[in-house]
Amino acid sequence: MPRMNILSTSEKDEFDTPPIFNSAQRKQFFEIPSDLTTEVSKLRTPANKIAFVMAYGYFSAGKRFFSSKRYHRPDIEYVSHKLGFALDIFDPAAYPQRTAHYHQTLILTLCGFNIWGHDTENFIHQEIRSMVLSNLKPNLIFWRCVDLMIREKIQIPGYNRIADMILKALQTRKNDLSALIQASLTLENQALLDSLFSKDDDTDPNSEKSPYKLTTLKKISQSSKPAKVSEKLNDLLYLKNQYYQLQPVFSALNLDHEAIRYYAGSVIKSRIFQISRREEEDRYLHVIAFIAHQFFSLQDNLVDVFLSTVKNFENVASREHKERSFERQKEQTRSVQILLDKIEIDVFGVLDGIQTILNNQAIDPALKITEITRILKVGHPHIQGAKSEHSTLRQGIKQHVSDDQYYDILESRSIKLQKRSSGIVKVLEFMAENSAQPLMAAINHYKMKDGAVNKTAPSDFLSLAEYSAVYPENGAFRTSLYKIFLFQHIASAIKSGTLNLLHSYKYQSLDKYMISKDRWQTEKEALIHRAGMQDFSTPHEVLEILDKALHQQYQTTNANITTGRNLFIKISKQKVYNITTPKQEEIESDPLKPFFPEQNYVPLTEILSTVNHHSGFLREFQHWQNRYTKNSTSDKSLYAGIMGLGCSIGTRKMAKISPNIKENALQHTVNWYFSLENVQAANNAVIKLMDQMELPNIYRKSQDTLHTASDGQKFEVRSESLNANYSFKYFGKGQGASAYTFIDERNLLWHSLVFSASERESAYVVDGLMRNDVIKSDIHSTDTHGYSEAIFATTHMLGFSYAPRIKNLKKQSLYIFKSGQHADKSNWLIKPDNYVNADLIIQNWDDILRLIATIKLKETSASDIFSRLNSYSRQNVLYKALKAFGQIIKSLFILRYLDDVQLRQDIEKQLNKVELSNRFTRAIAVGNPREFIHAEKEEQEIAESCNRLIKNSIICWNYLYLSQKLSITENDNNRQILLKAISTHSPMSWAHINLLGEYDFSDEKLKDSFGIKPPRMAA
Repeated sequence: MPRMNILSTSEKDEFDTPPIFNSAQRKQFFEIPSDLTTEVSKLRTPANKIAFVMAYGYFSAGKRFFSSKRYHRPDIEYVSHKLGFALDIFDPAAYPQRTAHYHQTLILTLCGFNIWGHDTENFIHQEIRSMVLSNLKPNLIFWRCVDLMIREKIQIPGYNRIADMILKALQTRKNDLSALIQASLTLENQALLDSLFSKDDDTDPNSEKSPYKLTTLKKISQSSKPAKVSEKLNDLLYLKNQYYQLQPVFSALNLDHEAIRYYAGSVIKSRIFQISRREEEDRYLHVIAFIAHQFFSLQDNLVDVFLSTVKNFENVASREHKERSFERQKEQTRSVQILLDKIEIDVFGVLDGIQTILNNQAIDPALKITEITRILKVGHPHIQGAKSEHSTLRQGIKQHVSDDQYYDILESRSIKLQKRSSGIVKVLEFMAENSAQPLMAAINHYKMKDGAVNKTAPSDFLSLAEYSAVYPENGAFRTSLYKIFLFQHIASAIKSGTLNLLHSYKYQSLDKYMISKDRWQTEKEALIHRAGMQDFSTPHEVLEILDKALHQQYQTTNANITTGRNLFIKISKQKVYNITTPKQEEIESDPLKPFFPEQNYVPLTEILSTVNHHSGFLREFQHWQNRYTKNSTSDKSLYAGIMGLGCSIGTRKMAKISPNIKENALQHTVNWYFSLENVQAANNAVIKLMDQMELPNIYRKSQDTLHTASDGQKFEVRSESLNANYSFKYFGKGQGASAYTFIDERNLLWHSLVFSASERESAYVVDGLMRNDVIKSDIHSTDTHGYSEAIFATTHMLGFSYAPRIKNLKKQSLYIFKSGQHADKSNWLIKPDNYVNADLIIQNWDDILRLIATIKLKETSASDIFSRLNSYSRQNVLYKALKAFGQIIKSLFILRYLDDVQLRQDIEKQLNKVELSNRFTRAIAVGNPREFIHAEKEEQEIAESCNRLIKNSIICWNYLYLSQKLSITENDNNRQILLKAISTHSPMSWAHINLLGEYDFSDEKLKDSFGIKPPRMAA
């Protein structure tokens, strides 16, 4: 069997070859520090001195040593000249190995690096083993090892040494799994797994079109219709039976979620015959993982259906209640007017008559009594009518303010909710926190009674008002209302995290997503060191530094206001501030458009091909399975897949309208090569190329700091999708999702995500910052939707400066430490509103460190953690502590924001780039510019990443074209004009690109291919 190539031949050669420097880089890396000069002077021969400086310079750039036979001649000449020696005095081929080893040891000591040896090799081996267990792709493992060695200051060995370690770990893992399968899989288990390869019992087994049981389980419906829910419940019961019978095997294999997804993904993408011809142990391993994956995914799907159904039910009931309340209010208004008229005529008329008689002194008192009695007798029916009207109105108002009417509406609509939700509650397996035990008792009772509950059902989970409604004093037990309240409480508990699923990807307890407490206790110091979080080890020291910084910022911000140095803030008499941000002055320059090709529209296919030639992004489209064979797909199919998904055309339509692209070949390519990981890696390849280019840096304000931003864009989803939500504001009566894009100062689009339109964007901000290995942000901006105090805390501890644009900034609360409560604040115009809860932070600091370490070590995505943590916000003490810490960082930022007009302008400028990228997205998506054509989250994210790949390729092509334009511009004045035009305009330009394809007006294509006959004319 041939050896697996983790990197391509060119990549291997590039890795083991010294970097190619330009003149500026030679000056940078071959610069001899003062402490190095002494060591160089100690060397005996000029050749050794040159060799030492060469090795030092290359190590400084690549953190590894290279064969002297590969040293570049221009570098040798530069170093020789710099040291004052003849050019031919150093012969790379004659560099003695013993001398080279001595030089390398000395360089490692001077640079503070650890030599590659037994201890460091064991350390990297453990990291590789951990990544292999999660089934990361070999090339990704390779580059993560390189990044880890640089961070840990370990000498990087050659390609073969790292590759051999990875391949050995992969083979060991494969052998271990095969052995475990053989040891733990019984004959009964084998028969169970083999049954998946039989025809589905629910259809005619003799029919050729009858699907295999495995096939019917692959696709999980996104529908919430009762019939579809019923089908999913049947599938879940089948999978549940399989899962629990295979439980001993699962325990033995000990596969983590990433490994389960990987093996299951191969089954989902494969056809039956492809799975059947695998070796027995390998086939069983993949099918076992598939059962677990579908078992987890289907439960998540049903919980999504349940939560969506309950929410929609509540919205409809609430809307009907409001409508009824409005109608009742109108009726009550009319009743009030009738009552007032009656009182005015029938009551006040009688009273006025009595008053007139009493005021008449000419009438005898006895006669007055007689007359008053007569008036009351005549007016009695009218007064009684007014009383009756008053009583009716009073009762109506009493009913209006009570919940009875709302409960009646809930009850009247209960059947529809029960049809969708009852079966889900019965089949799901929950785990409850202590606070949800009363609810858990009710759930168990509901399951035991198969939904046929009565007045003996547990009721401790109900509120007092709900209990009174379900168990009325003078009435029967309201069964339907009880079920509604049960479903509502279950939905609320799932969201709050007090009720979790036993088997799930999305709905486990928060602790399941974090580094386990046992592991944290035993490996805490090592984990903190690996995460580079030593500065945060002691909470008292961290808070003391922040205390001083916050107090100083209060003084600085207020001093600049009182002295008039801050010209853009106004303080009202009520001590309310108003901040303005002036627009940055526009620099007059020639537009950029004339510098791009004017006569020809550049085809998008040419753009992609050219950028691939320079970046090699197509190499990242690896087959889903880590095989020892080369890719079997063509570049043309990959380009067609990128455009079909990225331009929202669809792969089937793309094949139909593209000559030389066969539909089956394109479908095969997209199925096996277009994983989310691959498309993201392809984007990173293009971004890496632009990151290394010189021209994009023209947009950086500072070469030492990189400012990034992110923002969301709404897209309608017309098909049924659980990753979409209704929003009348954006989609009318439809539903949609948000595409969340990250961009840096140089217009590099370095990450994107897709999530439901109803989800808060802040939960996904950290994902983009942590899930990219090319772009390292220093300061990151979002709008208000991307902001939360917990994100302030998290980004600070991860090493990012977070600078959002917050709406209604003056309504934000500012905080200060209690140590500053007695400080003189008499001249402060911007004052704190509350004190920092330092005790809460200190008490929970260990859990905060554990959470941040989990994110920084990339053991769980930040969005998975924050999706659970945000829903815990009312009850979870960790969230409260994280929020309290974030209040310190937020206060520091707001004070800086008020004081620094340049910061505010930079934030606006960076967010404007995201807005432009959103317009760019719609321009690329020519097929369906305002909607996603896919229903499932992963498919939506793949399509979005393809769209981003096309955008990055266009931006990269523009940079390449403009760089070439600059290089051939001989006149310095013209060069400066072009540089000014580039720096003042965005490279995110697409007017010169042909995004619509080409039309064929050849005679052959103009012919009628359907033989349309003349129509029959009306008489």
